[in-house]
Amino acid sequence: MEDKKMKIISVTTQKGGVGKTTSAINISAALAEKGKKVLLVDLDPQGNASIGCGIDNRGTDTIVRAMQADINGNFNLNDLAITKTKKFAVLPSNIELSNLELILVSVIGREGVLKRILEPIKDQYDYIIIDTLPSLGILTVNAFTASDYVIVPILAKDYYSLQGYDALMQSVELTKRCINPNLKVLGEVITMYDGRNKNDHIISETIRTDERTNLFNTVIPLSTKAAEATRMGKTILEHDSNGKAAMAYRNLTDEILMRTEEE
Repeated sequence: MEDKKMKIISVTTQKGGVGKTTSAINISAALAEKGKKVLLVDLDPQGNASIGCGIDNRGTDTIVRAMQADINGNFNLNDLAITKTKKFAVLPSNIELSNLELILVSVIGREGVLKRILEPIKDQYDYIIIDTLPSLGILTVNAFTASDYVIVPILAKDYYSLQGYDALMQSVELTKRCINPNLKVLGEVITMYDGRNKNDHIISETIRTDERTNLFNTVIPLSTKAAEATRMGKTILEHDSNGKAAMAYRNLTDEILMRTEEE
């Protein structure tokens, strides 16, 4: 393992359907492809990141067990991480996480549960990628508390995404002010971009010139192959390795590496 600080990145948004989980999965896969040791943490009770990685999360021990153990006692997180490739492991989730969110409300130090369970394994990975809920509840605050960076997917077709972006940034700033002063917004990425659609181009350029954003240069294209990959429990890099979406995620990951490793 290189003698460099491991980075934790939350992929987050306030609304669903913007390619958040697809981005978390494929950024993780691209980092692993580039030789980085990666853990993808599924922190969404829907468990879509787990399913998208081909994991049957219905009868599987999940992150819920580890977070409960933080409340009740010690637990080895390595017992839960499922290896997808030599460099890529997944900490799965399922609907039971919704019940845990209700329990966390009354727990002392509830914002730091995820950070505490990740701490013992930090030297085993180069990057931990967290797929958050599309909401701003206690689980998302846990993700922000544990993270060094936030990446925000923004849908190319929806200018109103910026309204949700403002609320998200308020939550990030509150976390910085009260809990994690080192948290940074690494950047935003435009997703599901259709170059044939004039409206996509207009909205994307409007977002790009908005002073609130720090967009990555890479745009993730609209891709039926990406949807196919999700249904098959594969990454887009596995399913359509030479396709436009796979190449876009590789390019995005190059930008992520540049922004995180130049610090």
